[in-house]
Amino acid sequence: MSEQKLIQEFNERLRELSVEGLWSEASDADMATYSKDPHTSVLPHLWKWKDLYEAIRTVGEIRGLDGMAERRVLRLVNPAFKDSKNRRQRATTHTMLMTVQLLKPGEIARSHRHNFAAFRFIVKGSGAYTVVEGEKIAMEEGDLILTPSMTWHGHHNEGEPIIWLDGLDNPLLFSLQVITWEPFPGAIQPIKKLSECTTPRVGMARPVWEKPSDRPAYNLAYKWKEAYQTLKSLSDSEGSPFDGIALEYVNPEGGHTMPTISCGIQMLRPGEVTKTHRHNSSAIYHAFRGSGTTFINGEEFHWNQGDCFVIPLWSWHSHQNRSKEEAMLFSMSDRPVIEALKLYREEPGEGA
Repeated sequence: MSEQKLIQEFNERLRELSVEGLWSEASDADMATYSKDPHTSVLPHLWKWKDLYEAIRTVGEIRGLDGMAERRVLRLVNPAFKDSKNRRQRATTHTMLMTVQLLKPGEIARSHRHNFAAFRFIVKGSGAYTVVEGEKIAMEEGDLILTPSMTWHGHHNEGEPIIWLDGLDNPLLFSLQVITWEPFPGAIQPIKKLSECTTPRVGMARPVWEKPSDRPAYNLAYKWKEAYQTLKSLSDSEGSPFDGIALEYVNPEGGHTMPTISCGIQMLRPGEVTKTHRHNSSAIYHAFRGSGTTFINGEEFHWNQGDCFVIPLWSWHSHQNRSKEEAMLFSMSDRPVIEALKLYREEPGEGA
């Protein structure tokens, strides 16, 4: 009997034992991804706002809020995952999901909670609010509102149609197989008094009668008006050579926005071109204002206001503001996870 035939029969016996040799065909395929540089299946991609807006408006005309979905949401699915038969893999990157959500006038998205972290970045409309752990938070364009892990949250609209982006880390938690979700045990969350909310406790002036351990773990809302003022105040500084005038929405007690997600806002000044770099964290961007071009591994992605795009990990990238007006990019990243595992890497491009 030939050696190849012996190995094939031996491999069959091993499979029956739920054992596999490192020489197997499956292992060979895995070994193809082993190299000095990280490998990802995530593809760079750009979603046009025109298409997203038309799609979410159409959904608003044909679908209400019901017990099955509870939210009127469109997922941004990376082309690498769109043919997956596992709906849990249909996400924007392997660790993050970005969605577009619409809440129509008079609607209430019922409260629930889950252990995956989430945020809302408001892109169009006003007159609605989110309730997080009993705190009523107005939703205005450019605001970032957090719903950290296991916080009750629901949405109410008393104004015009409102659209926001949701960012979630549930693909990561699905991989870890630790997902939990539950509905709120009642009709509507009761609203707290302002004196019981996080807002008076997360600024630079805080109540002296409360211990540091009693303070909130998160700032639940970051207002666009304040973020924009900070960007403008820094607009004549050198900024980041790779990202322009870039800010991170930080935890008031220090650290990233949330343990698994970092959120940022950056200004590209008129005509600004950033230098090229790469890192082993993934990022999803939304063009909040202006227009420009992002170069990803040599490919040009031209974006306008409202567009969203993905930069996969370890991809060479740079940004260009191709207009005479300032451009604003909102982003989410899984960098906190990579850093927590002591795996974060970043490299500048040639000439940077």
